[in-house]
Formats: sequence, C-alpha cells, structure tokens
Amino acid sequence: MTATNTNRIRLTKTVIASRAEAETALGELADAKAQLNQLTAELDQELTAARQRYEARIDALAKQVETKGGLLQQWAEASPEEFPEGRKSIELLHGRLGFRTSTPALKTIAGWTFKRALEAIARPFVRTKEDLDKEGILAAYARGELTDAELKAVGLRVVQDEAFFVEPKLEDHSTP
Repeated sequence: MTATNTNRIRLTKTVIASRAEAETALGELADAKAQLNQLTAELDQELTAARQRYEARIDALAKQVETKGGLLQQWAEASPEEFPEGRKSIELLHGRLGFRTSTPALKTIAGWTFKRALEAIARPFVRTKEDLDKEGILAAYARGELTDAELKAVGLRVVQDEAFFVEPKLEDHSTP
C-alpha cells in the first residue's frame, strides 16, 4: 500500500492471487495492527495522564457544586415566601433556582410488592405480553425436537452466519 496523502490510503494491489501474496498481505496487516495497538496504548496513557492532572480539581469543584446546591435547596425549602404566588422557581442575580415536578411514577407502599399489587388490582389494569421463546426454539432445534420443515410451517428458520476473520501474530510485529 502507498499513501497518496495523510488522509487517504490507496491500495496498490486489489486482488490477492497466490499464497505468497496472502502471506505478504497478512504480514502488512500484522504490522499495521501492531502499530494501531501501539498508538492506542500511547493514547490511553496520555488520556490517563490528562485525567490524573485534572481529577483533583474536578473532584473539588464537583464537591463544591454539590455542597452549594444542597445549601441553596435548604434555603429554598425554608423560604417559600421568596417564591412568587403559583411559581416553583425564582430568578436571582447569578441564575435561577427552584423545584421541578418529575414525571409520575408508580411505586409500592411499605410491605407491598408489585407482584402482590398485581394479584390485588382489578383486571382492567393488568396487561399480558406474549413473546416468542427464541432460546427455547433454538434449544429444541439443537436437540432435534424440531425440524426445518416444522419451523418453516410456522414461518421460522434457523440461520448461522459465517464471518471472515484475521488474527495477526502481533508479537512478531511490535514497533520499536
């Protein structure tokens, strides 16, 4: 392969016609993969170093934000008179604070489980969801309990894809 510029690589040969060419191509692939692994490792080291340089300051600022937010929440809860009639938020010099109502969620009360609630609730609020047991069908097929014809009769088939792979030996191609 030859590089035409820094962004594009042009393949010099588009077909591998012999085992020798396959050996050469695999060697080039192994070299490229080893270089890719090396660069990825270097990038990971640099990212780790950068994280370590900023981590202490980020943690300190995050703790400050959490603490100040907690103090502001305590003040807001203790000062409902500061909020205009019918409003859940107020504007201050440096921003806005207030309360947001979350989306309704269903939870159980103490001593109850959803299973127990399901048994006690009226039928219009119970939903049944049917789903195909794909794992069970595959297991039965593997055991010979289902045939291709039986599956076809119900609109199913079992497929297995085959994917090409290349596993280069990287220990022979490490960059200095």
